[in-house]
Amino acid sequence: MHRRNILSISAIVAFSLALLPGGAVGQQKSIKEQIVGVWTLVSFDSFDSSGAKIPNMEGGNLKGQYIFADNGRMSLQVISEYPKLASNDRMKTTAAEEKAIAHGILSYFGSYTINEADKTVSLNIERSSFPNQVAPSVKRVATFTGDELKLDNPGRLAGGRTVMVWRRVK
Repeated sequence: MHRRNILSISAIVAFSLALLPGGAVGQQKSIKEQIVGVWTLVSFDSFDSSGAKIPNMEGGNLKGQYIFADNGRMSLQVISEYPKLASNDRMKTTAAEEKAIAHGILSYFGSYTINEADKTVSLNIERSSFPNQVAPSVKRVATFTGDELKLDNPGRLAGGRTVMVWRRVK
């Protein structure tokens, strides 16, 4: 066979494989395509500047949800389990109840943009249960493994870093 024919056949085969949905090239999705959806919390870990694990919330049994909409909007809620309010009225709380709630919830919303080149998600946090977090460009490094999304925050406000792992809700 001539060299030109071999190159032509190779090019056709490569192009055909790229078009197949199951082919490796056909499965390459952008971060934007992968991140859109609803995610449930798998783990939420914080580390100080030396790498030692530190608490990031009080209370136990953390539950969380992260929503990335295809229009560039996002919303996060992470809430721990704490005792019910004695008064049954959220406007009539004790100091201890207020502390438990403040230390056991992280919630924010806003918009997001993706930088495909450096694999980051920039969050524009408009409102947060932690007001110091309200900022126009908070970066997270995004890593996908199957149906899991790891968001690494190397610039934690209190120092160190935070790593959240999320699983896609189906």
